[in-house]
Amino acid sequence: MARTRMDVWTRTDDEGTWPEVLVAYARAVEVMRSLDPVSGKPRDPLSWQFQAAMHGRATRTGRADRSNPLWSRCQHGSWFFLPWHRMFLAAFEAVVQHHLGDADWSLPYWYALDPDRRSTAVLPPAFRENRPDNALFTPNRSVLANGGDPLPDVSDSVTQALAAEPFATDTGIASFGGGERSRPSFFGEEMGAIEDTPHGFVHVVVGNDFDAQGNTVREGWMGSFFTAGLDPLFWLHHANLDRLWQVWLDADPEHRNPPDDDPAWFRTSFRFPAPGGGTTTYRVGDVLDPEALGYTYEDLSAPSTFLAAPGAPGGPGAPDDGGIGMGGAQAPPPRRHVTPQVVGATQDVPLTRAEPAVVELAEPSDLGLGEAEGAAPTRVYLRLEGITGTAAAPAYEVFVNLPPGASGADHPELLAGRLATFGLAEASRGDSVHGGNGLTKVFEITHVRDVLADRGRWDPARVAVTFEPVLPVPSDTDALAQASTGAVQPPDLRAARVVVLSA
Repeated sequence: MARTRMDVWTRTDDEGTWPEVLVAYARAVEVMRSLDPVSGKPRDPLSWQFQAAMHGRATRTGRADRSNPLWSRCQHGSWFFLPWHRMFLAAFEAVVQHHLGDADWSLPYWYALDPDRRSTAVLPPAFRENRPDNALFTPNRSVLANGGDPLPDVSDSVTQALAAEPFATDTGIASFGGGERSRPSFFGEEMGAIEDTPHGFVHVVVGNDFDAQGNTVREGWMGSFFTAGLDPLFWLHHANLDRLWQVWLDADPEHRNPPDDDPAWFRTSFRFPAPGGGTTTYRVGDVLDPEALGYTYEDLSAPSTFLAAPGAPGGPGAPDDGGIGMGGAQAPPPRRHVTPQVVGATQDVPLTRAEPAVVELAEPSDLGLGEAEGAAPTRVYLRLEGITGTAAAPAYEVFVNLPPGASGADHPELLAGRLATFGLAEASRGDSVHGGNGLTKVFEITHVRDVLADRGRWDPARVAVTFEPVLPVPSDTDALAQASTGAVQPPDLRAARVVVLSA
C-alpha cells in the first residue's frame, strides 16, 4: 500500500501538540545536521547541508556553486519545475527514512494558502518554538512567519493556478507547469502559474522581512534559491505543491494530460544521492504517478472556490468540453497548440511606480469578443518579459485598466493575477547557469476583458497595467525593527517588455 503524506495542520491539535510525524522529522534533521562539517563544504550526501545544496548553494561571489555535480540543480522557470521537485522530495524522504530506520515515515505537507481554511496560513507551532533542542526552528525566517502571524491572503491565486489549462507551452501563453525547454536549466525564465503563486510567494514571505514601503530589510533562508533547502519548512511547502499538481490533474483528467509524448520532457533524467550509497536516477516519465513512487496524499480535493467557478469541471455552467472558468467569468473552451499574435507592447517598464504602464494596441480588432456568428471569443494574454531587479516586495498584484485614481482593492474584478518575486535576484544575475535575462510571467486576461466589455469599459486600442505591492505586516513591529540589518534595499523591479497577445 502507498504511504500517505498528511496535512500537518490536521495533525496539530488546538494546544499546538506536535504530531508524531514532526517529532520524527525533527530527530532526522538533528542527525543530518550532525553529519555537516563545522566549516567548509558538506561532504556527506546524506547530511543536511548537502541535501540543501542540491537545490542551490552559492559561492562566495554569489553565483551558483557547482563544484559538486549534484549541487545547484533545481529546476525553475520551465516545465521541469514540478517533476524535478517531485524527484527531490522522493529522494529526500528516502534519506529521512534511512536516518529514522522507518520505511513508513512520509513527509507531511503545509497548505499555506488554502482558499477554504484561512487558519492554515500560519506556520505550524512545531516550526515556531524557539528552543535550543528544536531542529525545526530557525531564526532565518521572517518575523511574520516565526511570530505566528498569517501570511497575506492571496489564496485566490491557487484557484487561478488550478484553472490554467495546458501543463506547459511553447508559444508564450499562460500554463500550469511552465514554458517548454529542450534541456534542463537552473532557471528557465518562464514560470508556470503554480510556480509563481503559491510557490514563490510563500518562499519570499516566509523567508524575508520588509518595511511598510516594501523595502527589503532582511533576507532569510526561504527567500533565496541558494538557501531555501536549509529551512526544514521548505520540504513541507514543496510537498503541498506536489500535491496541487495531482489536484490539477484530477480536476480534468480528460484534457489535462502531461506532455508524455515529448521526449525532451518525458525522457529527461536527474540524479540524487541514495541512502545505500551511489545515486538514484529518475526520468520524468517515471514520476508522473505518485503512487508509483510509493505515496499518496491525505486530501486531493480541489478548493471549493475552484469547483464553484463558472466553467470549472463540475461547477455551474461547466461546458462538456472541460473549459475552465477564472475570476467568475466563463472561459472559452480549451484550445491546445494555439499560436498567439503580439498586438501591442511597451519597452523598459518600472514596476514599482504608481503610474500604469500603457500598451498601445496595434491591431485592436484581434481582441474581439466573438460577436460574429460561429466565432469563438478571442483569448487575451498579458506577458511580462525580462523582469529584473535586486530587491522587490514579495509580490505585486497586476491590474488591467483600473479607473484613474482607483486602487486595486476597489476593483478585484480587474485583477489579472500576481507576480511573486522569488528568484528575482538569481534570474537577474548573468553567470554560468543563467543568462541574467530575468523572469517571465504570463497572465490570461480574457476574464478581465469580458468584465470590462460587459460594462462598456473595454478600450480596444490600449491596455493600462498597474502594479500594486503585496506587503506583509507583522504584528510584532519591535521584532521587525530588531531584525532589520539596517541596509534597506529599495525595490527596483523592471520589465524589459510588457506585451499583450491574442489567440
